[in-house]
Amino acid sequence: MIAPVFSAFLGVFSFAILFHAPRRSYLACALCGAVAWASYLLAESLGLFLATTLAAIVLTLLSRMLSVAMKMPSTVFIVTGIFPLVPGAGIYHTAYALVSHDMAAFTLRGMQTLALAGAIAFGMGFPKLLVELGGRAIEKCLSPFAHKSPH
Repeated sequence: MIAPVFSAFLGVFSFAILFHAPRRSYLACALCGAVAWASYLLAESLGLFLATTLAAIVLTLLSRMLSVAMKMPSTVFIVTGIFPLVPGAGIYHTAYALVSHDMAAFTLRGMQTLALAGAIAFGMGFPKLLVELGGRAIEKCLSPFAHKSPH
């Protein structure tokens, strides 16, 4: 498991350079990608969709923490760190099946690729939803103690 995670680290580090991320974020970006890939590998036995979703959740949470710590937008870490999770081979095989006029393979590969893209999108949106709901619940619990304005 060390070799694939290290490969993800190097790949994301290189992508951060190519993406023109700020220099001081290169290592943090690479760390995000490596942690996301390690999360995926650890959860792989749960199935491709769930493993991808969990890895995207981990990536999003880590990106948000690093954005606060490094005073940078979380997008810098998410866009570069998602690199190992993107279903590039699935996209390639879907396009190849299309140009080869193999509609059965095109449909199958296309649906698998769309499901993985959906898993990534859900995994990136889920933490934000939890924060929103949690914030509202805390706000509701504290509202009886809030000071009323005299106006």
